[in-house]
Amino acid sequence: MLLKRLIRISLFAWFFLHASVAWAIEGMWLPMLLAQLNEGEMKTLGMRISAQDIYSVNQASLKDAVVQFGGGCTGEIISPRGLLLTNHHCGYGQIQYHSTVERDLLKNGFWAMSQAEELKNPGLTAMFVRYMEDVTNDVLKGTHELKGAERQKKLQENIQVLIRRKKVQEGYDYIVRPFYQGNQYILFATETYKDVRLVGTPPSAIGKYGADTDNWVWPRHTGDFAIFRVYAGPDNKPAEISDNNKPFVPRNFLKIYMSGVKPGDFTMVFGFPGRTNQYLPSNEVHNIVNVYNPVKIQIRDTLLALLDRRMRTSDEVRIKYAAKYARIANAWKKWIGETEGVRETKGVERKQRFEAEFELKIAQSPKLSSTYTGTLTALKKAYDDLVPYQLARDYYIETAIQGVELMNFARNFISIYQLPDSTRFKHLLENREKLLASIQEFVKDFDRDADGEAFEHLMHMYVNADLKIAPAPALMRYKKALNRDRSKVRRAVYDRSYLHTLLTEAPEYTDRQWTAALKKLEKDPLYRLSADMYSYFLSDINKPYDSLSLIARDLQADYMKALMEAFPERRFYPDANGTLRVSYGQVEGMMPRDGIWYHHQTYAEGVKQKYKPGDYEFDLPKRYLELYEARNFGRYADASGRLPVCFIASNHTTGGNSGSPALNADGYLIGLNFDRLWEGTMSDINYDISRCRNIMVDVRYILWVVDVYAGAGYLLDEMELVYGK
Repeated sequence: MLLKRLIRISLFAWFFLHASVAWAIEGMWLPMLLAQLNEGEMKTLGMRISAQDIYSVNQASLKDAVVQFGGGCTGEIISPRGLLLTNHHCGYGQIQYHSTVERDLLKNGFWAMSQAEELKNPGLTAMFVRYMEDVTNDVLKGTHELKGAERQKKLQENIQVLIRRKKVQEGYDYIVRPFYQGNQYILFATETYKDVRLVGTPPSAIGKYGADTDNWVWPRHTGDFAIFRVYAGPDNKPAEISDNNKPFVPRNFLKIYMSGVKPGDFTMVFGFPGRTNQYLPSNEVHNIVNVYNPVKIQIRDTLLALLDRRMRTSDEVRIKYAAKYARIANAWKKWIGETEGVRETKGVERKQRFEAEFELKIAQSPKLSSTYTGTLTALKKAYDDLVPYQLARDYYIETAIQGVELMNFARNFISIYQLPDSTRFKHLLENREKLLASIQEFVKDFDRDADGEAFEHLMHMYVNADLKIAPAPALMRYKKALNRDRSKVRRAVYDRSYLHTLLTEAPEYTDRQWTAALKKLEKDPLYRLSADMYSYFLSDINKPYDSLSLIARDLQADYMKALMEAFPERRFYPDANGTLRVSYGQVEGMMPRDGIWYHHQTYAEGVKQKYKPGDYEFDLPKRYLELYEARNFGRYADASGRLPVCFIASNHTTGGNSGSPALNADGYLIGLNFDRLWEGTMSDINYDISRCRNIMVDVRYILWVVDVYAGAGYLLDEMELVYGK
């Protein structure tokens, strides 16, 4: 019912809205509904292909070339032999995995000059969506009178029944996700390939050029890309990693457009955006930017400064922490931009005005008022009730889990000590190989001194936090000592922890030594601190947080339904939830502040202008400089002889869209999405078309690096290049 109603509303509203591009191109839309909801508008903006060319079940379409890469990014197939393009930062973990001090792929880059040289990556996946289906009635069956935990339990039961039935009938994997805050449910049939190999990556001096200084910033000059290849079994179906696997033959792959972009060109981003919350009430947006974000920013300020100092003085630490530092810094800088963006656009006030309009609509309609009077008030109260628990939760996660790695790792042993003495050792033996594997993985990217500094500083911040809910009593016992001499607490608790011995010696332990180890660890002060803090977190913070969250979730669903009924002339797009979406817009610059205009395109001149010899973020390889000075840009230069690097457009994107293909009016690949502008990072909760732009690597720059810089031009022989006027 909801799906039919949305289509009916949107068809009516299109004529009313299409003249207002600022409203129209906002949103992340379901590919399966483009023909009904968006195709006319997309063609008005310049698109020349059809909605069926983008999404089809009965014929090859663009969706068959787009994958979820590694579970959190997007990638696209660019050849009939399974070549996959994604961001350098999306493949960062794999590049780091293959890097050592002696063979530093992060620093020097890597290019397989034959398929035999392509590098295997255990655990890396590429997931294709085969089709989508509205299953709202099946999922909501028997839930309408339920609330809270009971409703969630029934929803999950219905979903599992549906998935089991589908698996028997078709054999795909299936994901069911809620849309419109749980008022609609869509099923995604998927196939996940498990053998994805690294083919090529530029050095970080290209792939991460500008690093954290330029992150979220325009103008940008980052060649943020890496190339992988998907492998399949003999039947072209997903298979475990094996030397017997063959390059995957896709149903479709993207053609590459070589003639560039200009202002006003239609653009479309196809990918797996992670999460947005566009329909939060005004008080929760206020909480995010004035309560939660400042705390998380402050903690990560401290952690990043500590790690940066260590990484700059040790290549070994730099390699170990490269991916972790990038992950921590990415969210940190995003929160800063989000906070500033909401404040500068008066996002809270805009939502308050909209809420006043909503309340007036409710009051003027007897039908709506009988159902929804008080809904918004109750929702706001639910979010305010969550504040002390959300704040305490953020502090614990950012310090004891995200911050101090050894404390987080110690939680692996909690389940063992929860068992009776008689079964504890047996359980350990049965799971020893798994535990040893986790130790090996942890040690590979762990530096004791860096983590010890984090313990010293972050625990001090935690005990002095201004919280409505006190930190765990186990930690508060150290408060006076931490305030008097935190380095002394570090030496007594962290540096002397038996966990350090366990990490280095466990692979050689005999059964008797494991028995002794369990006794020692149970009394270890750092383990006890970690375990007690975690127990307190579960009982006194997370338990009430979860209960209050269920109340807010139910009310958010009611509010979403009320909005769509109160404003039938408006088109509401679903929030991002990690599923396949299309967003569209145009190539266009932006005026961030008075007297400044952001041009839509950057060039190699800008790379050279930022160059700082020996600098961590802005150094350049010798070969790059030689090619630039010789103006050796080949066929990748534009008509003026300049080498394009990046461009911006007005596509609505978020985390998860990293690695998404940027497509032109004919569905050809023109760029690779990798970031948003600093001024528009608030778009997850407060979209503003005047400020929000996505950043893409120009595909011509990608191919120049592959062909001219790296000498891996043989890869282009697999691709289909298209030229236009």
